[in-house]
Amino acid sequence: MTAPSPTPAVGPSAGGSTDPGASGSSAPSAVSTVAPTTAPPTSLDKTAAAAIQVALASENSAVWAYSLVAAFDPDNADTASAMRDAHMVRRDDAAERLTVAKVKPNPAAPAYKLPKPVTDVKSARALAMTIESDNAAAWLGVVGSTDDSTLRSYALAGLTDAAVRLTTWKKLAKASTLTVPFPGQQSSD
Repeated sequence: MTAPSPTPAVGPSAGGSTDPGASGSSAPSAVSTVAPTTAPPTSLDKTAAAAIQVALASENSAVWAYSLVAAFDPDNADTASAMRDAHMVRRDDAAERLTVAKVKPNPAAPAYKLPKPVTDVKSARALAMTIESDNAAAWLGVVGSTDDSTLRSYALAGLTDAAVRLTTWKKLAKASTLTVPFPGQQSSD
């Protein structure tokens, strides 16, 4: 997608499993969010701040797009909603980190350009996979933008969460390859 958060984590939802197919149902368990364990840095260099702005834009586009995914994949609307909620939490935390560092967070766009039209379940799941691939790449950019271990850990959590959500959608789409060796990097798919 073209775009110009407490730390989300994968966890059980109301007794669900963290394994996307562990239960007897075809739908994966939801993604839950937990509060961050580290305080945001009070200053950011320009490179790290710019990388967080890119990640924030990715989170904003994910929040927007997941409503579309839910509308076209009603059997997995709860999964899409839970993932949207996780992106909202990380979005809010990323904006807070920028604000604490006295950097004005860029606002969300009113709408985003989709890579392809969404017209059915298959295209909705493809959009969800694009959302998470883009999100992983954005958080990988933050990891590489700083030597601050706290910020790198925070960004790595965002990257990991996106990779897990991507795997969930690949499983739902019955993709032949469910995981990638280095999430967030350009794949050869």
